Amino acid sequence: MAIIGLVVPPRADFSYLGEEDKLHRIMIVKTQQPYVDFLAPSSPRFRRILHLTLFLALAVLTVGCKKDPQKFLAQGNASFSQGKYSEALIYYGRALQANPRFAEAHYRIGLTQMKLGNWPAGYQELSRAVDLQPDHWKAQLELGRLELAGGKRQEAKDRAVLILRSNPKDSDAQVLLSNADAALGNMKEALQEANDAAAMAPDRSILYINLGHMQAQLNRLPEAEESFKKAQSLDSHSVMPLLTLGKFYQQQRRWADAEKAFQDAVKVDPKDVTSRADLADLYFSQGQVAQGEKVVADAKEELSDNPAAYKLLADYYLLSRQYAKALAEFASLSSKYPKDIQVRKDYAQLLIENNQLDEANKQIQEILKNAPQDPVALILEGQLQIRQNHPDEAVSTLQLAVKNAPDNPLAHYHLGLAYKLKSNAEQADSEWKEAVRLRPTMTEAWVALGRNAIQRSDWRTLEDISNQLKKYAPNSVDAYLYHATARMNQGDAAAAEADLKYILVRAPANPLPYVKLGQLRMAQKRWNDAEAFFKQALSRDPNSVEAITGMAAVELARNKPEDAARFLQEEITRNSNSSVLYLVQGQVFLASKRPDLAETAFSRSAELDRKNVSALALLAQTQSSLGKTDQAIEAYKQAIELSPNNVRFYVSLGSLYEKVGNWQLARDTYQKGLTIQPDDPLSCNNLAYILLEHGGDVNVALTLAQTARKGLPHLPNAADTLGWAYYHTGAYSAAAPLFEEAVKAQPDHQAYHFHLGLTYQKLQDAAHAKVELEKAISLDPKSSIADQARKAMGDMTAG
Repeated sequence: MAIIGLVVPPRADFSYLGEEDKLHRIMIVKTQQPYVDFLAPSSPRFRRILHLTLFLALAVLTVGCKKDPQKFLAQGNASFSQGKYSEALIYYGRALQANPRFAEAHYRIGLTQMKLGNWPAGYQELSRAVDLQPDHWKAQLELGRLELAGGKRQEAKDRAVLILRSNPKDSDAQVLLSNADAALGNMKEALQEANDAAAMAPDRSILYINLGHMQAQLNRLPEAEESFKKAQSLDSHSVMPLLTLGKFYQQQRRWADAEKAFQDAVKVDPKDVTSRADLADLYFSQGQVAQGEKVVADAKEELSDNPAAYKLLADYYLLSRQYAKALAEFASLSSKYPKDIQVRKDYAQLLIENNQLDEANKQIQEILKNAPQDPVALILEGQLQIRQNHPDEAVSTLQLAVKNAPDNPLAHYHLGLAYKLKSNAEQADSEWKEAVRLRPTMTEAWVALGRNAIQRSDWRTLEDISNQLKKYAPNSVDAYLYHATARMNQGDAAAAEADLKYILVRAPANPLPYVKLGQLRMAQKRWNDAEAFFKQALSRDPNSVEAITGMAAVELARNKPEDAARFLQEEITRNSNSSVLYLVQGQVFLASKRPDLAETAFSRSAELDRKNVSALALLAQTQSSLGKTDQAIEAYKQAIELSPNNVRFYVSLGSLYEKVGNWQLARDTYQKGLTIQPDDPLSCNNLAYILLEHGGDVNVALTLAQTARKGLPHLPNAADTLGWAYYHTGAYSAAAPLFEEAVKAQPDHQAYHFHLGLTYQKLQDAAHAKVELEKAISLDPKSSIADQARKAMGDMTAG
């Protein structure tokens, strides 16, 4: 199995790694282009880095006197050449103190910031250098490279042309022009420009490597091979030309030639980790696992002081999904290299993904003991707390991670998960949107946004999300499933079907597109076709709950509830310990109006999986419909224990307490729900009504009722509650239209007519008041509301 270029599988999320660590993770050391948004001066990262740069420059004011800026520049260059970049910044800052318009100092600061990975600050300093000295061609060149890396292709080309006008033999500018044209799709021009660059400096190996890449893109393979060989002959003591040639041969499946090129690279520089990683990758890609493992094992032994080398074997196990071996290897590395914090972080992440939470916590706490503000360690701790179902702690931890690293997309992503666990979908959406703003290619954040959109039936937003997924992850099955779901729910069956059939071609073993096509046929009332698709899904995954549910739904749609029940019983007989199957069976019984059998099925589902919250919630609903209020209350209590942040459970439990007349417990339950989601409209509505009916604070009730009405603008119950709140505050004119709206929506609701009658009475409209009160009495003459209505009519007569 290949190593280079593979993405870490979903079970092991290492996307929190920084760019340099990420290079080690994929076991190749090569130039990484900075993220596209690094040029945005409004970004928090840009401002923080710029402030740091200014601070370093201003800090030197304490030196006390101006000195020769050239001296400071020379000292900065010496530190830079030794890799002491922070020290170099100080010297360059002193040079600027002596001469703030010293373009070369700005240029050198720009280079230093890029070495530190601070791309925005680097861009800022380089821009300042060319503002001060437009003919500073080295600064112009670096700016062009940054623009190209940041997606500003035309700007990069324009800058290359500017340099070449004054320096027509500048081969680096010619390469920039070639690469910019290639990025713009002008491949013919790009190839000629790459040839021109090589002609300008025929002794530079890198120019022939660039030329070879251009030729390969145009499928001029013999010419590309000659260019790569020419590069190798010009720089026979460097591994880069050999590695480029080896990768070229590997892409052409010229295995023996690729093997020799990579082996030669190892001989040229035995300490180069990339050469060994590429050689191992070649073996793995051909299924020669033993040879590949030997290469990475040798690297681990022979280069034991190089983290990139001693992690190769662990990385291989991880990327080939040998998780047991990966865990053992990371455990060994963590023990052998206790000061390698990155190894500890990788190990902790893997432990979390494999649900070994106690050991993961041990590793995380060791990191935090020495670095309590480390954002990555805090992200790991937040993930752990999410796994442990501690959403409040997770939110607190991840908020700190975001504060310490506001431009870390993974921190925002996991904070979104924590908010979602707290049933705060709006805050979750906000964090996931920030994550994809920072890293548009972050598929998991787009997927999470899509799930939220589905839950609130926001099909337009789901379609937008699916298009973004297609753009940034064109092979994502979720992208096409989301698009199909969005189009299906907007009445565009043809587009939905096209998406699903595309997935069938790309992932024929995936049962989901067959399930979705079955659901589409169900919507079209093509029961036979739907059944055929669900059967195809089951042939790929016999345990697909969606497919099993679909098969049962087909029988129900055919008005054959007995056949649906029989099918499910057969599935249960085949897998009698499946909590999910009993859950589906209960839903079928509910659909066929057999709540007693549904209760039994849901009870069995909950017994088999005591953490099955859905089974408990459906059991409670069923028991409530059967009049088993006490049992329903207990079922909701168990559901809340398992999912303490689900506001809907508190609303349902509160309603049951109201049903049995326990107003205090109902009030307390709604208030608990509001501590989780303060603007939940159902909780606000029900609590407001209890306060109004049972001597609570009328002003608090009014505020709650207004919140409920805002969240449920079309619900007659919310209109009635707000009207009742206005009635209790004496605002009868404001109450009347709300009651009228409620009565119009539900003309057989006794309380609505009663409230409207009382309001008309207060407005001195006796005729209409009598009509509404008589209607209330007629709807249920034996109820307490009818008694109150009679009393009100008596008062009117007496008056």
